[in-house]
Amino acid sequence: MKKLRLGVLGCSNHFIKRVVLPVMELDNVEVCAIASRNIKKSAEVARQFNIQKYYGDYQSLLNDKSIEAVYIPLPNHMHFEWAKKAALAGKHILCEKPMCMNAEEVQELVECCQKNNVVLNEAFMYKFHPQWIKVRDVIRTNNIGKIQYINTAFSYNNPAASNIRNIKEYGGGALRDIGCYAISVPRFLLDKEPQKVVSLVSRHPDFGTDMLTSAILDFGTVRATFNVSTCANAFQRVDIVGSAGMIIVQLPFNTYADVPAKVTIETPIGTRTVQLEAVDQYGLMVSCFARNIIDKATPSNEEDDAICNQKVLDAILRSSETEKWETIS
Repeated sequence: MKKLRLGVLGCSNHFIKRVVLPVMELDNVEVCAIASRNIKKSAEVARQFNIQKYYGDYQSLLNDKSIEAVYIPLPNHMHFEWAKKAALAGKHILCEKPMCMNAEEVQELVECCQKNNVVLNEAFMYKFHPQWIKVRDVIRTNNIGKIQYINTAFSYNNPAASNIRNIKEYGGGALRDIGCYAISVPRFLLDKEPQKVVSLVSRHPDFGTDMLTSAILDFGTVRATFNVSTCANAFQRVDIVGSAGMIIVQLPFNTYADVPAKVTIETPIGTRTVQLEAVDQYGLMVSCFARNIIDKATPSNEEDDAICNQKVLDAILRSSETEKWETIS
C-alpha cells in the first residue's frame, strides 16, 4: 500500500503526547521528517520515534522534495505563515485548530492552497470518533425529536504564564484553544450555520487572555450555548436536547484511545448508555487525510468549514467588545 510521506512542523507536546504513536501505526502514512527551531530537540524526537530526518528550521523541511504533506501543530499565531509557505512548497496540509487568527487569513490560505492544488484540512479529530457518528445517526433518525438546544462545557486549569495557551500574542486563551470545538460541534450536528452570536468574556488579570468565555449561537430554530475556561476544573461534556429526548456525550473531545467511549441517550421509553469501540481518533483523522490525497478523492467541504468556523469565532470576539449580538459575516 502506498504511504503518504508526512513531515511535522514543530515538536509540540500535543504531537508527542497524542498524535505520533497512532500515526506511526497507520498503514498509509509514514512520518519521514520533523523540524524544530531547536535542532537538538528535533533530533531527540526523531531518535525517540525512529523518524528518518530532522531539521533545525521549518523551511528546510518544506524544501525537502520527498515530503508530500505536513502536519502543523505550531502555536496558533504561526499557523497562517507556515501553512501558506507549505502550500507554496506544494505540500498538502493538516493544520491544528484554529487554522488561523481570523477569517481573512483562512480565506487567503484557502485560495493559496487551491491555486497550488494542495489539500487543506483543519485537525478537528473528534469528528472521526465513532461516538460522534452515533450521535449524528441518532439525531438524523429523529430518535430524540427536533433539536431545541445544544450546550457544550469545556475547561481546564492552566496557571503557567509561560504556556502558549496563556500568551495573548500567540493566540492563547480559552476561545481559540477549546472554544473552537464548542463552535464546531453544533455546526457539525445541525449541518447549518448560526445567524448571529452574543458573548461574554472574562480576561485574565495578568495574561490578558480570555480565561472564561460564554456564548449563545442563534441557529434560528435552535440555539447553542457554551462555557469554556482555562482557569476552571478540568471538565468537558456536550448535551443535545430535543423535543422528545436528549443525548449526553460524556467525554466529547479528549476521548481515551484505550477505553470505550460512552454516549447516554434519554427518550420517553427509557435511558440507555451506548458504548462505542475504543479507537484512536487522531489515527483515524490522519489516515482519512492521507487516503483522500492518495486516492485523489473528490474535494470535501473542509476548507469552507474552516472559514465558517473562524467567522463564528471572529463574531464572538466582536460581541465581547460591543456587548451586542453580532451577525456572522
